[in-house]
Amino acid sequence: DFTGQFPSEIGQLTALTYLDLGPTDFTGQFPSEIGQLTALGYLDLNQVHFTERLPSEIGQLTALKRLYLDS
Repeated sequence: DFTGQFPSEIGQLTALTYLDLGPTDFTGQFPSEIGQLTALGYLDLNQVHFTERLPSEIGQLTALKRLYLDS
């Protein structure tokens, strides 16, 4: 399990196509830099327990084909 703040440097991984974060206990807000991952096609946030809402920048993931959100 990962805990603590999720690093904003995630936005530097612009060629990333697959991201599976569950299950984790991150605190705070998911970084808005997620919107820079324009190649991301799969995002699994199943059982990820952020304490804030997902940022609106998640709507910039134009290549996203699969998004999993479950508690």
